[in-house]
Amino acid sequence: MTDRPDTQECQSDKDDVRLVEEIFADLESAFAEHDAAKFDERFTADVVFTAVNGARFFGWEKIHAYHSERLTGHAGGINTWYEIERITFPAPDVAVVFFRQPIVVSEHKRANVGTWVLVKRDGQWWISAGQNTGVAVAE
Repeated sequence: MTDRPDTQECQSDKDDVRLVEEIFADLESAFAEHDAAKFDERFTADVVFTAVNGARFFGWEKIHAYHSERLTGHAGGINTWYEIERITFPAPDVAVVFFRQPIVVSEHKRANVGTWVLVKRDGQWWISAGQNTGVAVAE
């Protein structure tokens, strides 16, 4: 039998957990305000992001253009928030966030699940990669 490595050997710092959670709180308020600049302020310059529709964006400019269009043209009447299920720290400067994102619009409910990778640079956490997937929601 092979000894498998455990990527959770790095102990999470309570301050880092709080800082990562604050980023997601800021994302929620930016979405509610339809403010793409605020929504994208914590993405790295070289972010790689896969949206729920399967579109993949390379770089901050591409994801910001997408979010600008989505938040100004399609976010009206949508209520959404993040439910963080788990944050892991495989290295002191790397966080992996697993979350659910319920989405409520007047005519129906749906949800996304996401896995995002954040990196810590100069004491600040940045979103480096993200994958969102749409899931069916039981009524």
